[in-house]
Amino acid sequence: MSRNIVFIIGALFIAPVQAVPLDTASWTSWTSSTSGSFTQDSNSINVTYTGSTFGVDYGSHFYNVPASFTNSEVTNTPGTNGTLLMTGGTTQINGFHFSHAVVDPIISLFSVGQSGVPVSFNFLNDVTLSILSQGAGNWGAGLLTQTGNSITGGEGNGLLQFHGTYTDIEFTTPNYEFYYGATVGALAASAVAPTSVPEPATYALILMGLGMMGWTRRRS
Repeated sequence: MSRNIVFIIGALFIAPVQAVPLDTASWTSWTSSTSGSFTQDSNSINVTYTGSTFGVDYGSHFYNVPASFTNSEVTNTPGTNGTLLMTGGTTQINGFHFSHAVVDPIISLFSVGQSGVPVSFNFLNDVTLSILSQGAGNWGAGLLTQTGNSITGGEGNGLLQFHGTYTDIEFTTPNYEFYYGATVGALAASAVAPTSVPEPATYALILMGLGMMGWTRRRS
């Protein structure tokens, strides 16, 4: 009896994890800076990328191993919204700038490095991030590894999630490699909230459950 009550009380505090679409930037121009947009909840977010790139590719073949770019929260790959193409090998600071603050933005990476030629994304300004998913891609299998705020790949593919609210994400790509890329987007803000706050009626149920637990123990 008491175990069941404990389980119910715990469940009241845990919001269910729901899989929702990831909206990544639809890139629309490529000049000295690259612009696009995506949405989070009812907000349309304009995003500008400045830094090292040699173009935008709209092919979906980069993401032809969907399991590497999805997980229990993310239902879709970036598809044909466009991906920034990079070679790295400079000290230039690259950056995504958002017109509105974005909650827990996500960066999708493809073909980062190759066997024997590791490539790193070094994120600046004390961001907090983690690897959501990773695995094989169009050109084979590799790994993404994280050391602090640096992500290194040897033919690595996957998703990075930044924790918190951001208007800018900046990084360097100091290692040259023939061809790799990235794009950015976000889940709905409500989908990334880890817990829910109980309403007053829920607190009443919790207190009643605790009372029943105490009564049961006294009876035994």
